[in-house]
Amino acid sequence: MNGPRIAILGDGIEAWLFAALFRQLSRRAGTLLVVPMPHRQAAERIALPPVVESAHRLLRIAPASLAPFGWPRYGVHIAAPGGREVLIPYGGYGEPKEPGNLVDAWIRLESEGRAPALAGLSANAALMTGGRPGPNSDPRLLRSISAGWEVDAGRYGAVLKDAALARGTHAAIGDDPLMETPSLLRLADGTVLEADLVVDASESIIASGNRAGWHGHVLRVGTSAQRLDDAEPFAIAAVLSGAARLASLLPRPDAKPLLAREYNRLLAVELAGMEAASAMLARLAGREGPSVTLDRYEARYRFAGLLPADPQPWTRDMWLSAFDAMGWRPGRYDPNLDRFDTDRSAQRFDDWKALIDRDLARRA
Repeated sequence: MNGPRIAILGDGIEAWLFAALFRQLSRRAGTLLVVPMPHRQAAERIALPPVVESAHRLLRIAPASLAPFGWPRYGVHIAAPGGREVLIPYGGYGEPKEPGNLVDAWIRLESEGRAPALAGLSANAALMTGGRPGPNSDPRLLRSISAGWEVDAGRYGAVLKDAALARGTHAAIGDDPLMETPSLLRLADGTVLEADLVVDASESIIASGNRAGWHGHVLRVGTSAQRLDDAEPFAIAAVLSGAARLASLLPRPDAKPLLAREYNRLLAVELAGMEAASAMLARLAGREGPSVTLDRYEARYRFAGLLPADPQPWTRDMWLSAFDAMGWRPGRYDPNLDRFDTDRSAQRFDDWKALIDRDLARRA
């Protein structure tokens, strides 16, 4: 078969998710072999961020197939000091298809000291605190909802494995391969596999000194790239973006160093955002969370009302929720994003909050 020969190390959710998605995005080019490796004991349940829904659609994994062992997840719950709980809801503030943006309008009013409470403007926040849509809920409100999943890890891994194998992925027998050279693996049955690229998705750090990204013949993704706060499943987001990047930069012998540099350039931006989000989770939980990137985000927001826009696992709306929970206030707003006069913005917030209160009330 034409195309690169790629070996994926691992036998857990991250390995099978990467294999299934990469096979789909690369139009099943080349040869893909998943090589089992010892991996850390998986939790009984695992959280999946909303971005995983795009992968599920590509892989034709219907929500109904996850419902027997999964539950919707509408945001991040953080236990803060003093018994307080902080919510970072998924989803957006306001109707996604409506002209203008409630986030930008809210920052304007906040800089003037007249913004309404942010939590009351999120449909996802209402769902996180026990709200449920009624049979006649406004479609605009429903469009603003974004849900991830909390699933049984074993059963979800089996679904991903089936999806990968159905797309022509091969699975090696045995585990603990020996890497004789960076591109040669000796399997448990004595078979020697020569690969153009080895993807480490084993959910563990295999050896000290490993670096995230694509270096030589090895690409490390997911948990093997870096460990982050367990409150938010950054490893899943990292696997999804890693598969997409590799599919767009399929390794060719004559261009591998160039493509690896581009992969790592894009990865560096993502890792900076993930590191900042991890530090933010730590700070919200009352722990030390040093981060140069997060300090830069904070300064930009305080001085100019600007939210992070680099590729990362959090949306602008989620960052705004986190900044508000930290008590950070903008000194001004970005006039380039000003679409409505102040009085009209205030009325839009009142209307949206009334819609949430009416259609997402707590139900027994």
